[in-house]
Amino acid sequence: MRMRAGSDVVITACGVVSPIGTTVPEFERRMFAGDSGVVDVRGRVVGQNFPVPYGALVDDSRVPSARELGISDSVQTNGGRYALYAFEQLLESLPERVEIDGLLHATPAGIFFDVVLESFRGYDPESFDWDQLRAEWIADEMSLRLRQRGYGDIAPEHRICVNSACAAGGQALGLGYQNIKAGRMKRCLVTAVDAGAWESQLMNFHLLHTLMVDEVPAATASRPFSASRGGFVKGEAAAALLLETREAAEERGATILASVGGYAFNSDAYRLTDGREDNFCVVRVMQDALADAGLTPQQIDYINAHGTATLLNDRLETRAIKKVFGVDAGRVPVSSLKSQIGHPTVAAGAVEAIACVLMLQRQKIAPTINLNDPDPDCDLDYVIEGARKADLRHVMSNSFGFGGQNACLVLNKED
Repeated sequence: MRMRAGSDVVITACGVVSPIGTTVPEFERRMFAGDSGVVDVRGRVVGQNFPVPYGALVDDSRVPSARELGISDSVQTNGGRYALYAFEQLLESLPERVEIDGLLHATPAGIFFDVVLESFRGYDPESFDWDQLRAEWIADEMSLRLRQRGYGDIAPEHRICVNSACAAGGQALGLGYQNIKAGRMKRCLVTAVDAGAWESQLMNFHLLHTLMVDEVPAATASRPFSASRGGFVKGEAAAALLLETREAAEERGATILASVGGYAFNSDAYRLTDGREDNFCVVRVMQDALADAGLTPQQIDYINAHGTATLLNDRLETRAIKKVFGVDAGRVPVSSLKSQIGHPTVAAGAVEAIACVLMLQRQKIAPTINLNDPDPDCDLDYVIEGARKADLRHVMSNSFGFGGQNACLVLNKED
């Protein structure tokens, strides 16, 4: 089928690995139940005296081994396993071989040092193949598997690795949406992974004073919008979503889970970790996503907040929502999935997009847990009572990253 510019973009399949579920059904059940995936990591992945007590960890026992997933013995990374398991879940849900001509993968950046090798399983330091540690390895592996299984050969220019920090998952979805809208792709696979809840990563964020370190019950450590919040909890997760034109989906009789109605991305270029205090770019990215979707603020039924539980982010995001939504700010429900799964940084936006798809399908909003003492400066409806039934047609999902990188998606319910 010939691609054309301006096609509607729909989501037709997904897979997820998270601290509250390593399959979509389990993730859905525990998300609406308000479960927490945060645990005390001391004595597990760090020493007993380590200054960061908490992490939102994937249950490795519920993820197939590297050998079961067919991953090379030389690169048995947590991230590789999680990303490929989410990818395999998505492919299993496709009823037929369809041509996929784009792959956008959100991945952490950085150079690998000896200090982080504890994140690898069973490596031999004498024979370790350092060339396998390229950031694109997972995307290359997925492309190879797609070709071998008859899903098409993805052109190099359509295989893109995205790294915009905590906005990367949202940006990868947005780039997929824009490429399909522009007629450059008919279908694309969007994946994201971060399995960085290891010692060196925890210490890096700790030195930036961004992590929760107060001694509290682990399940309550991630507490967005709370007066007692002390920072985010580093999380792990992977997600995979299939985007395609509506025509392509309907032609093959696919079940459409939701549609992508609008997207915007911008950058503050302000500071490494802090956003602009005047909120100019955060306000603008939400306004631009609404404009792209052809919607007014009054038509948004729910906002999936970035909601990290850092002192500055929660206040600035609340203030930005008030500026964009005006008198309707108190009407629209807002919740933060990070209260349950911690913050899986580059994977957050993609996992939260799956959460939004499930909310649109079930007509139910996932709660913000652990919000027992609201910050007076955070005074919106954060859905603190538990999962809430709602009439959801259009939802917004925010993702804000270090360096002032801001992504916003609008997703729509299918009739």
